[in-house]
Amino acid sequence: MMLITEQFSERTISRMDMALESACRILPETLAHHGARTYVAERIVECARSHTQSLDALTEAGKRAVAELAMLERDVTLDDEPGLSA
Repeated sequence: MMLITEQFSERTISRMDMALESACRILPETLAHHGARTYVAERIVECARSHTQSLDALTEAGKRAVAELAMLERDVTLDDEPGLSA
């Protein structure tokens, strides 16, 4: 497995880090854990590999990942409550 530092330039890694920090600032408190941050980071890396490496695109990928996590959490919470569904 190649390390991130072997796959991307220093500049791209810096942009990815900024995008991750920006996206994680909007994580709901219930999702503020290592697993959620890892998920967001993985989505940012996927974007950098297959799309564009601009800060805007990487940040958008991170924010989409946060939205996905929030939606999944909401669905799980609603499914746990009797009589409620999304």
